[in-house]
Amino acid sequence: MDFEQALKQGDLDVARAILDELVELPDTGGLWMPECYADLARDYDRRGRHDDAIALHERAVEVGWDSIPHPRSDIAEFHLRAGREEEAAAIWAELKALYPDDVWLYNAAGLSYNEVGEHELAVEWLGGGIEVAMGIDDPEGIISQLSDVRRHSLRALGRDLDELEERVDPFLEEWGSEERMRHLRDVRLIESANFVPVIRDTPPEGERDREDVAVSIAWFPAGQYEEAIRRWPSLAEDWANVPHDDYSARLDGNIKWMRSQGVPIRAVAPIVVEDYVAWCAEHDEDPDEARPAYAARRMRDGDVTSWPPGRNEPCWCGSGRKYKKCCGPAPARPMHHPER
Repeated sequence: MDFEQALKQGDLDVARAILDELVELPDTGGLWMPECYADLARDYDRRGRHDDAIALHERAVEVGWDSIPHPRSDIAEFHLRAGREEEAAAIWAELKALYPDDVWLYNAAGLSYNEVGEHELAVEWLGGGIEVAMGIDDPEGIISQLSDVRRHSLRALGRDLDELEERVDPFLEEWGSEERMRHLRDVRLIESANFVPVIRDTPPEGERDREDVAVSIAWFPAGQYEEAIRRWPSLAEDWANVPHDDYSARLDGNIKWMRSQGVPIRAVAPIVVEDYVAWCAEHDEDPDEARPAYAARRMRDGDVTSWPPGRNEPCWCGSGRKYKKCCGPAPARPMHHPER
């Protein structure tokens, strides 16, 4: 039995033993050990074996696991679900002191407290996240989620909306205003899309005056991505040394950035190389240039993946992990940002 089989069958101790053996070998069979340990930790946590989950997540960090928010935030979640509130609170307080502007940290702590019914703490953490996000004009587009959960906790406490929540609605209205969208929808969008095309779904005749125009972004799934950069040197030049999971996370960050610029992205359009090549031949299109038109067709046909998924829903990239543990924490920035 290999690791993935053991994990699928729920034989967690067997999976753990396999990882502990593989991690000492030069060839791990194509498995990335940090992610495998982190995935296994989450499965232990779901089983209620929180101490095992903590040990496995610490092991993941030892062998290179990193995430946003800091991976120790997950350990705090495990402690909280184990009923060890003081341990969880201490970790989150330490991380908050180190990363006071990380909205995803406030999000993780606030949602975790909400899930276990600790609504006072949920209100406090989610409120802190809202304040931070407002202060930087919410580039992650996260205030709506923070506020929805915070209002749930306020209702659970029998409390009315407070002054902070009264500021949220005007902020969101201004954040998504037509004036702001017109101001921000400029040539920077062309720069951000030089590799990942922006695709608009043109409204049918008779509906062209509608303002809500859906936008999707082209994306190569795992396997297709590797084939695409092999076939087209223009892609390989930029991405040949970037693993697919990194490519997908960058794309997620690019979507967030574009949304912050007023572009109403609603979906990701997967491209299957062979289907795409056949379509290009049929329509006499150049595969190096036709991705936008092809992806637009896929969107009109409904062959797209909605974005964003919910925090606890599977990630759109097909990894099988929850969005919050996969591409969700990717920072909002253009695809080719200099910090990459």
